[in-house]
Amino acid sequence: MFTKIKKIIVVFCSGALLLTAAGCSGNADPAEPTSSSSASTAAASSSSPAPSLSPTAKTAPTPVPASSKGPARNWPVPKMPAAAKKNSKDGIVAFTKHYFALVDYSVLTYETKPLKAVTERTCYLCAKQIIDPADGNRGHGGWHVGGKTDVTVTFARNTKGSSISGFTFLREKTWVYLANGKLQSTIPAITAPRAGTFNLIFDNGWSVVDVEFVDPEGK
Repeated sequence: MFTKIKKIIVVFCSGALLLTAAGCSGNADPAEPTSSSSASTAAASSSSPAPSLSPTAKTAPTPVPASSKGPARNWPVPKMPAAAKKNSKDGIVAFTKHYFALVDYSVLTYETKPLKAVTERTCYLCAKQIIDPADGNRGHGGWHVGGKTDVTVTFARNTKGSSISGFTFLREKTWVYLANGKLQSTIPAITAPRAGTFNLIFDNGWSVVDVEFVDPEGK
């Protein structure tokens, strides 16, 4: 299902997660320090003792969203909400939403560590169509714009050994760019809700064991 080519396409196709492609890069240069001075300041400093120096807190680089000009930079990792850490129905709901946020993050940045931390290798679609291609194609220079997922959790069942969450999702239109900055293609938005389920386990935290999607064509 996955062909390694020098482009990045991430879509929900017929309900399935499909990542066909390749490479997102772009670490922002450190911000240059700024300084200001004036004659009066200089005069004051020459006539008074120099103040003691104290450590200056480093400011986080400003996140830059992906655009036609380049890939996203300094994009923050989605923080897991406290509710998503609970072994409860509310925890399942919060975790499901968080997982989709991590999928969007991995697609946008090709950084898969946060997603791997909450995904079992038994999840074929998760590993083979998102995580593995992202790891294998990191650094090729292409990127995409848009494609954010809007997920609604429809039910949550918390049972011993295995739990389930049901969801529907929509997805924004995606613009696909090559490393040279040329627009290669666009992926239509998903405007009619697609349905699916996560099979989950809880072991000091939730993780996805498997994902299934309802075929929109009813096949």
